[in-house]
Amino acid sequence: MRTKLATLSVLLFISVMASAQNARSILDKASEIYNQSGGITAAFTLDTKDTKQGATYSYDGKAYMKGDKFRIEIPDAITWFDGETQWVYVKDTEEVNVSNPTGDELQAISPSSLFSIYKSGFNLKYKGEKKDNTKLLYEIELTPENKNSEFSRIIVQIDKGSNMFHRITLVDKVGLENILTIKKYMTQQELPDQTFRFNKSDYPDVEVVDLR
Repeated sequence: MRTKLATLSVLLFISVMASAQNARSILDKASEIYNQSGGITAAFTLDTKDTKQGATYSYDGKAYMKGDKFRIEIPDAITWFDGETQWVYVKDTEEVNVSNPTGDELQAISPSSLFSIYKSGFNLKYKGEKKDNTKLLYEIELTPENKNSEFSRIIVQIDKGSNMFHRITLVDKVGLENILTIKKYMTQQELPDQTFRFNKSDYPDVEVVDLR
């Protein structure tokens, strides 16, 4: 009996390790393709689901990305980050906040951080292939090693055909799900560095608040 249990435990351990290795190789490939894509423009939808309240909020946006630089445009705000400085323009208040965000702060908004978040601090599990309309997707679940993490899990879906990130779902511990779906993805775009910096002359009436 003990021999059978030991054999079962070994087989289970091997299965878990194989799943983690397969998941990491898929994510590594997607991350490598992202890093080699040069300038990227992407159209996305962000759905926020409050499972406790049974409510869903949704908006569309556009992202411009090059390495660790990005500009993200959503209906009520624009965020620029040039690799060091971040500018956040809030349309309702006509105000721009300037800061030098920390790594943890960037992790919540930076596409490059989001696409590489799996590299440390998470257990990985390959969940198999899923279908979204005509696309076949790899699905991988990330669970944080740190029990104090704000996330209970992160689900990443990668387009099997292109090996590009398709959807990332962040599930927190209070019942909120943030689902980022990439609708359109164009690589090798010519994006000058000015794309990722706030230009005061384009917004002459805004108030600039320097928080550095």
